[in-house]
Amino acid sequence: MKTPVFTRPACAISAFLAAAAALAVPASARNLVPSDPYDARILAAYNCNKAVVGGDYSETTIARCRAEYDKTVAFARTAQSPTPAQRSTLAIAKGLSMMTVAAGYAKIDGVMSARACQAIKGIDSALAGYVPAAPNGLEGLQTLLVNTRDEAIPKCRIGGYWPG
Repeated sequence: MKTPVFTRPACAISAFLAAAAALAVPASARNLVPSDPYDARILAAYNCNKAVVGGDYSETTIARCRAEYDKTVAFARTAQSPTPAQRSTLAIAKGLSMMTVAAGYAKIDGVMSARACQAIKGIDSALAGYVPAAPNGLEGLQTLLVNTRDEAIPKCRIGGYWPG
């Protein structure tokens, strides 16, 4: 049986997402302070990522990572006048959660599925909140998210899950 055309690129993006999801936050960012509520959102995304990369590509764990994203969104809505650097920190936290979700779905589904591409849209949406003019020591993570998004979008287009 011939492999569908859009499955081959999906395998490549699945491998890329898995590698990207295996991020090392301490090595990719400034020293994160667990008591800082903004940094805590990044650390929560990182801890979920560790579970998935550790081999728990289950629907339950991926749902937990999605819940971390939802908690970060809720936190962002209640934040009182965050600085541009804090807004960027929240953008990174949301993007990291969605990167883990995308990698998990790509791994489970074996292709860049609609739900994996939906998570890529979450990365894209999160990056819109990043403020490049306010350096905060998370530039390496922002680059990782941009590269992940940019690598995945063409695969999502091939599968018909991204407009354009």
